[in-house]
This record gives sequence, C-alpha cells and structure tokens, in this order.
Amino acid sequence: MKWIFASFVALAGLAPVAVPAQQSERVRCVIDDGRPQPCSMSVVTRGGVRHLSFQLGNRQVKFVGRAQTGWWSGRLDGKPAMGFERNRGHVVYSTNDLSRSFAWFYPGSEHGTY
Repeated sequence: MKWIFASFVALAGLAPVAVPAQQSERVRCVIDDGRPQPCSMSVVTRGGVRHLSFQLGNRQVKFVGRAQTGWWSGRLDGKPAMGFERNRGHVVYSTNDLSRSFAWFYPGSEHGTY
C-alpha cells in the first residue's frame, strides 16, 4: 500500500523538492541616499530566479529577480525594479517608479575591484 501512495505522490508531482542551501555573507548596504552600513545578505536561487534578502539591524530588504550580463530585473520589496552591477561586488537597484533605491557591495568593493 505504501508503494502505491509513494508512486501516486511522485506521479502527481508532489514529491518533496530539495531546497537549495541558503548562503549568508557580510556586505555593506545603502538604502536610498543613506550612508553605507553593515548588513548580511542571503541568496537562494530557484529556477534561475534569485531571492536576495538583506538584514540591516531590524530592517529587511528583499530583491527577487533575474540577472543577465550585469543587468537585473525583478522586484525590490515587492515593487517592480531594475538594477545594474556598478562593478564586481557592487550592485545598485531602483524601483521603476524611482521611489526607492538600494545598493549592496562587498567591503572594499564600493569603488570597484577587478
């Protein structure tokens, strides 16, 4: 009986899916025109979509989207947004209505490393 149920679950596409491991890194973040501040960045990629979550003290910022050749398209805290890689290790996002901007960079990469 168990094998029948297991076969049904697998055929129905209900089999458990492995969740990618979440990476967490120490970076620097800038909200709108604020000053750079320490934060942590967690990244999970599913089906080509990156889920980036930034924790700045008790505040959280999320970007969900796709990247291609240095350009990003997705949502910043739920609002449509675009972004670009200013240099390696420094990415800037802005909502399409220009009401919010957010940037993150690795320590020492604010002005670029190549």
